[in-house]
Amino acid sequence: MNQEEVDAFLEANADPAYRRFNERIIPGAGPMAGVRMPLLRKFAGRMMKGDWRSFLELEPHYYEQKVLKALVIAEAEMDAQERIRLTEEFSRSISDWGTCDTLCGSWKIDSKQSADMLWDMSVRMLGTGSEFMMRVGTVMMLFHFIDDEHIGEVVERMRRISSPGYYCSMGAGWCLSFCYIAYPEMTEEALRSGCADPEVLRLAVKKICESRAVSPADKARIREEFAPTRSGNRPGKR
Repeated sequence: MNQEEVDAFLEANADPAYRRFNERIIPGAGPMAGVRMPLLRKFAGRMMKGDWRSFLELEPHYYEQKVLKALVIAEAEMDAQERIRLTEEFSRSISDWGTCDTLCGSWKIDSKQSADMLWDMSVRMLGTGSEFMMRVGTVMMLFHFIDDEHIGEVVERMRRISSPGYYCSMGAGWCLSFCYIAYPEMTEEALRSGCADPEVLRLAVKKICESRAVSPADKARIREEFAPTRSGNRPGKR
């Protein structure tokens, strides 16, 4: 798969209205073609049957090519060591929440070893001081580690995170909201101890109160108890 073929696919499937929509909600993504996710997933699946490693060496011309890279790294057949290595390398280039969340949500765990390696990598990401690498750590934990084995550590790591920027704070708040949905009593008790970053607590409460999985009565109680401080408008949606 060469660059000309990738560009031809993206440009042939471009939707100007969808491009304008994504440009509004995904700041920092760079030039966009406006290709919808089902088409990107189908194209990535075709690439994974061929020489996908050569594709990963190409320099993206469009945001959608970064999403394609995320899908290939997350889902192509490879061993756990290679997937972790490629994930860490790719994460250094991420500059938008859409690419981050596609990578994390699609990441293929196929063994206990790969799960353990992903956990260790996610913990490392939280210590980088990089806004989007730390978001990768938070969103990996959201998608893959809200379970009986990890819940206590996930909540504490999100609660204690020292965020360098909005998208890391939102990732941590989003993760805490999912922790609350799955383990409400434990998470609520931890939140009563506060968060190292007040913005993380504010965003966790916001996401909890936006969730359809939380009852109106619980939302009202959470709003009343935590009464997050208002802050200025923030870019993006997630």
